[in-house]
Amino acid sequence: MQIRPEQLRNDLKARQHPVYMVCGEEPLQHRETVDMLRKAAKYYGYEEREVYTADVSFDWNLLITAANELSLFASKKLIEIHMPTGKPSDKGNALIQYCENLPPDIILLIVAGKVESATRKSKWYKALDKVAAIISVWPIEGQQLNQWLQYRLQSKDLKLDADSIQLINDRVEGNLLAADQEIEKLSLLHPVVLSGDDKKTAAHIITLDYEQVSEAVFDSARFNLFDLFDCSLSGDLKRASRMLYGLQREGLSIILIMSLFTREVRMLAKMTAVLYPEGKGQQPSVDTAMKGVYIFPKRKALITQTLRKTRPQLWQSLLKQLLQADKMAKGMEQGDPWDMMQLILARVAGKSYL
Repeated sequence: MQIRPEQLRNDLKARQHPVYMVCGEEPLQHRETVDMLRKAAKYYGYEEREVYTADVSFDWNLLITAANELSLFASKKLIEIHMPTGKPSDKGNALIQYCENLPPDIILLIVAGKVESATRKSKWYKALDKVAAIISVWPIEGQQLNQWLQYRLQSKDLKLDADSIQLINDRVEGNLLAADQEIEKLSLLHPVVLSGDDKKTAAHIITLDYEQVSEAVFDSARFNLFDLFDCSLSGDLKRASRMLYGLQREGLSIILIMSLFTREVRMLAKMTAVLYPEGKGQQPSVDTAMKGVYIFPKRKALITQTLRKTRPQLWQSLLKQLLQADKMAKGMEQGDPWDMMQLILARVAGKSYL
């Protein structure tokens, strides 16, 4: 059965499952969920713990052996298998056998990476789903992230207004590890002070205003050089500008940024030249324009949309601007290359600062 991360604590209080599986790509929730399961197992008397890493060479028969061995140290045992690929190398035969013959006094904890949708249709996954609690952890965004932030703040006896919570949301851009660090920082800067034998009550909740939060929160957004071009290409100039500023503040070379942009702009110049040839004649398809160019599947829709709405002249003009910015960076021409990159971002986004 599927259990959401926020449901797990109450579920553990109500019952114990013979098998747990934690999978997904969000590192903070993943780590905290696994830690919670380990502590719960120990609380319920599963004192002994055996850990295995199921890489491609792992012998899955060890699982069956470990489950059948009598413990010399404790009556209950936690078997923990780390499966980073998200699927077993033996096609899941050992897991199917395990689920069909669940041993007493043993909890099996499977710690996995991302489990693909095709894998969820496999026999071993379906066998697990019948007996296990499966907790999938995914990145949190938008309003859902605001709710997560509010819950974490309450756990630290902090109360923020909606604008302050949104500020943290905007700054961390889905990075829960960074968000957790910012909340921890706020709690250290504004601790609950108790005297004598006082106990915490609702009166001890610390309420912070927007100014206090904005001063304390550091911009921990995950600025990624390879996301910068696609962000501007999608038309989100505000976010792209923030990313460029973040990269500049981190000390990234402007030459490296321009090199990546030049490669991408040159690629689009060539593809649009094929798609919109000079003179009259039948227009080739977008697939024809993309022929011979490898584009990551996740980018294909964005690149297709770009090819349909832009013309070669834009990209040829941008190549000239990038050359000008390169000369500025090398001292061959007056001007600030970072300012020029902001103008280039705007043109790629189809907008203007003027």
